Amino acid sequence: MESAERFEDLLTWRLMFRLSREVRKFTKKPPASRDFKHRDQIRDSSDSAHRNVAEGFGRYNPGEFVRFLDVSRGSAEETRALLRTAHAAGFLSDEEFAALDSLAIRGLQALAKLQRYLRSPAAKRSAERWRYKKRRRRLTHDSNDLNGPNDSNGPNESNDSNDSNDSNDSNDSND
Repeated sequence: MESAERFEDLLTWRLMFRLSREVRKFTKKPPASRDFKHRDQIRDSSDSAHRNVAEGFGRYNPGEFVRFLDVSRGSAEETRALLRTAHAAGFLSDEEFAALDSLAIRGLQALAKLQRYLRSPAAKRSAERWRYKKRRRRLTHDSNDLNGPNDSNGPNESNDSNDSNDSNDSNDSND
């Protein structure tokens, strides 16, 4: 499986985001725009599907990511059910319904494939390598930081700007 640097790189996120945009398009127009409860519910469920993919990705932990994908799956299935309701109510033509339902199914298939990978030993090893590299970068960065926020400024410099005994004070009255 290819490595993703950003959640936008994930096929499942792109498909779920596209579904959300398409849902917004059809719910902006009457008659769907007038059924406030249905409009808000389908928008919420389609938005939740792609948001949970992004949030899970941001956890950098395969187990947690899988849990967020479970929530995303539920939201995508809810969106599919609401698309059926919209079709039955006449908000969507047969063609529009088929296209949106197909998009949701493709997003769910990509999600299932991603979940299978995240549950695999390969994903766990990859996450361990990533955490190891992150720790090494932090340790390397910390050891290269010669003047941290709590370090002294230097052997002849005061750390306290209000120190009256500062030998480097330019306002020294002994000059």
